[in-house]
Amino acid sequence: MWRASFSKLAVLLLISGPSFGLAQTVHQEVQERLSAEVLEVVKEYDRTITGTNATATVQEVRATLLEGDRAGEVVRFESELVRLESGDHIFVDHRVLISGEEYFSYADFERRPVLALLAALFVLLLLCLSGWQGVRALLSLGASVICIFFLLVPALLAGYDPALASMVIAGGILALVLFGTHGFTARTTIAFVGTFSAVVVTCLIAWLSTNAMRLSGFGSDASVYLNFATNGTLDLSGLLLGSIIIGILGVLDDVSITQASVTEQLKHANPSFQFTDLYRRAITVGRDHIGSLVNTLALAYVGVSLPLILLYVHADSALFLSLNQEVIAAEVVRILVGSIGLMLAVPATTAAAAWYFSRHTVDEEPEASPCAHGHHHH
Repeated sequence: MWRASFSKLAVLLLISGPSFGLAQTVHQEVQERLSAEVLEVVKEYDRTITGTNATATVQEVRATLLEGDRAGEVVRFESELVRLESGDHIFVDHRVLISGEEYFSYADFERRPVLALLAALFVLLLLCLSGWQGVRALLSLGASVICIFFLLVPALLAGYDPALASMVIAGGILALVLFGTHGFTARTTIAFVGTFSAVVVTCLIAWLSTNAMRLSGFGSDASVYLNFATNGTLDLSGLLLGSIIIGILGVLDDVSITQASVTEQLKHANPSFQFTDLYRRAITVGRDHIGSLVNTLALAYVGVSLPLILLYVHADSALFLSLNQEVIAAEVVRILVGSIGLMLAVPATTAAAAWYFSRHTVDEEPEASPCAHGHHHH
């Protein structure tokens, strides 16, 4: 029943959504999105949403266009998506029907200044607290984002196998993050080997799980839109698998570099430690790390899925029946597969690090930062 309802909702949104994709085809609309500033909210009232008992607050708004051929012109429209106030910077859609009739409608709120402020605060804190290490982390993050947008996304849209493409590009991202942030050292090489091994095994487990559960990848409205936009050419099930792999990279990077670093520091503190001593002591730290990071991973996914959880609780669905729905099952798979990858990365990286450092001496503090606060301490 849920899947049928979801499909109807997706079709409804596709037909009447803000992009007016079908209307544009049928009516040959001319559309442009323009920046505008709210002059005043003329009137505000509640309107009952058709077919429900819910109401929506509707505002009649006057706004000045800030760009385009008609910049400076005052337009009027109704908005019920976001509560607007005088002075707000927004975007409006300008449409001209084939009949010549034109109208304006609210499109979106101007969010970029706040995003820029948050980004600036993030960069400032990162550089102040991490020094040169922070600069390298920032560059690695930028390179990772470039990899995703300019390698992974085009590969997926071109029809390459999503799981294989995600795994290969995940290796590239891991290399950029680890070597770019921590330099080319023994511990980063060990962390890379341990993490990528965990990624490969995790990918296999995720592939087996998604196939056995017949997860179609249609667990979100974005997937439905994407399927229509690409005429059904994408493997959405594989895309789900790819998203699971990319989603756990950051946590795997964290745990693997920590384990390699802890093992190196143990060897530095006591050069007589052999493989068993190093592994036994380092894995103790790893167990604590696993416990905290599994919680972090689970809570992060639950946080993202909170509206979905509220929907099911409100609908009084039986818990075990709800777990069987794809939209819920896919999120549970993300949590479980991510946690499995995390638990595999710890012993793999610790064993590799213990083997290497039991055979090599550590003469000095590794990679000391020129800044007083730049030491990477675990």
